[in-house]
Amino acid sequence: FLPKEKIIKKKIRIFIIFVIVLNLFFCLSNFPVDGKFYVVKDKEGNIVRFSSQYQISSKEKAAGYTITEKYSLPKTTDPYGFNKIDWEKAEAQAEEVEKALSVGKDKDIPYSEFTVVATAYTPHERSCWPYADGFTSTNYKAGYKSIAIDPEYGTFHYGDVLYVEGYGVGLANDCGSAIKGNRIDVCFNLGDEQKALDWGRKKIKLEQTYCYTQRE
Repeated sequence: FLPKEKIIKKKIRIFIIFVIVLNLFFCLSNFPVDGKFYVVKDKEGNIVRFSSQYQISSKEKAAGYTITEKYSLPKTTDPYGFNKIDWEKAEAQAEEVEKALSVGKDKDIPYSEFTVVATAYTPHERSCWPYADGFTSTNYKAGYKSIAIDPEYGTFHYGDVLYVEGYGVGLANDCGSAIKGNRIDVCFNLGDEQKALDWGRKKIKLEQTYCYTQRE
């Protein structure tokens, strides 16, 4: 009887050690040492999960899942100063502007008016490949009210609150290689691809209701 009890205890110890080692392995493997992580999406383009490894299961492959790569910007790289922006205050300002517009107090809002060419997009791969990771260039969740600008143009800045004719109030928190000068992109939510297609590309009026750089 005693040898059998020792065998059971030994098996329990081995199992505990195995569990500890396994947990340690997963902790280390899930730590993005190189600042890189991957985004797994279903066949509709919806984000399912994030992973530190470039792999998906055979079950996910059979279901049409895909995996894309996102590179996080190094903390020392911030050419346009968006890491210094108080995004909570910028969002609060956008909400104030939206409330004022909803009650007809738009005359009380100071703004600068511009004519821009606006193109619609969504976080779907059809619009953003190969960068369809569900986030803007400032690591915001991409969706309605996200507006992409050219930060080098000098007129619009990250953190600006912009009112786009026919679209509404949005926050400048994205950019793109094709967005130059007075061109902007307006984002619609994932699943609203038809709305983005209906919008297409058009020349419209834009009101800069809150310039972040003027707040300093």
